[in-house]
Amino acid sequence: MVDDTKWQDVLTKLKRGITPRNVAVVGAARHNEFRWIQSHLPFHNNNGKVFHVNLNEDEWPGAEELGVQNFHRLVDIEEPIDYVTISVPRKFVPLVVQDCIEKGVSLVHIYTAGFEESGEEEGIALDRQISSMARQSGTLIMGPNCMGLFNPAVGIRQSPNQYYGETGNFGYISQSGSMASAIAVEANSHGIKMTNCISMGNGMILDLPDYIEYFLDDQNTKVVGMYIEGLRDPDRFFKVLKKASASKPMLVWKVGLTEDSARATEAHTGTSFIREDVWHKLLARCGAIGINSQDEMVDTVKAISLLPEPTGYNVGLYAVTGGHSTDMANVFSKNGFKIPALTESSYEELRSFYNMIGGNYVNPIQQAPPEHFERIAQILSKDGNIDIVALEMQAQQLVKDKDFLKDRVRILKEARDVSNKPVVACIADGYPRMDQKDLEFITKSFADENIVAFYSFRSAAEALKNLADYYVINRFVG
Repeated sequence: MVDDTKWQDVLTKLKRGITPRNVAVVGAARHNEFRWIQSHLPFHNNNGKVFHVNLNEDEWPGAEELGVQNFHRLVDIEEPIDYVTISVPRKFVPLVVQDCIEKGVSLVHIYTAGFEESGEEEGIALDRQISSMARQSGTLIMGPNCMGLFNPAVGIRQSPNQYYGETGNFGYISQSGSMASAIAVEANSHGIKMTNCISMGNGMILDLPDYIEYFLDDQNTKVVGMYIEGLRDPDRFFKVLKKASASKPMLVWKVGLTEDSARATEAHTGTSFIREDVWHKLLARCGAIGINSQDEMVDTVKAISLLPEPTGYNVGLYAVTGGHSTDMANVFSKNGFKIPALTESSYEELRSFYNMIGGNYVNPIQQAPPEHFERIAQILSKDGNIDIVALEMQAQQLVKDKDFLKDRVRILKEARDVSNKPVVACIADGYPRMDQKDLEFITKSFADENIVAFYSFRSAAEALKNLADYYVINRFVG
């Protein structure tokens, strides 16, 4: 949006909008159950005020029932307004933006879609009109065609099902509204709290590099993820991404890397195609980590947020069955890990108690009686040939026996503490599949004690690879 000399002014306004004194919702209605008032209601009840603006007085009673005061126009409100959500037909958006300019609003969220991305003459003309108004006045716009801001600390949300009153260290930027809302809920189910999640849509005024700069400046944000469909300003994006990657882990999930998928992203947000091999080379030069799915994003954030720096790619594995041990070794080796022999002192200790018929204590160690699990975890954690430890556990037993789960959490904590290596749990689900809520309960039980648990050893291998790669890349690129 701006050159470096003007960035501090933008940053000041952006901070003011993200942590506002008061908020206004323009165009709330019964047909969507006053969704945006409902979303921001925690802010209204605990921090500043939310006001409802609507020329149609038939919609006023619904806002009043929620305890929110109604106005015909923004400029009629006496209190300062720092963040505005606009949800009106697109032809009326310029009129509302003009009122935002007159009111001195810091950050304007345009939920309404149908602008440049529509390809329609009217939408393109309105897009240019609003963009010109905003640039001339210095007004910051989030969107259009987006879900706006999620700031759980103050209770500004993208949907009523998101949490509030808590904050964390994970910041997220998404060109898709649904992907932004979803990852906030999914991360929370893993015990990961966010600083802010920004659904930016078309990026008419504020673009990806602006939000990256914001998160780079934010001391509370330790890990930044993003979901990208395309780039408006590739030169600035890669320049800012490289700068940010030198200070914080930058996790980048890019879709539209084939010509067919690029047509979908261009129709959604009006952005264009970058070939996949070129994209990955550019990410590597910037020191950023490429991500391929929402699950991988959440798992990698868990790993980077909670695990210490690994010293290498040698992994010590424990599997619940012989079949799992071979599959586990295959999956980790395909993700770039080595599964080395243990030290002779480790084998001597294992031989002193491990004589189970049908099991073995090569790496991966497999199928030990439950009473041996703690000693095996300690041996792998202390072994000089091992950099990372991944221990598989049966999900059904963890759910059925809460004392068993509590004891496994204790064992992993103690194994981690004796060596300060990354030590993680891999949940072995079986058939029939476990209920998702049970899996979330298990992972959150570990997360509450700062222990990382993954839904499978496959997801563990992906995330741990990203963890190890991050520190290697940071050593050479950062």
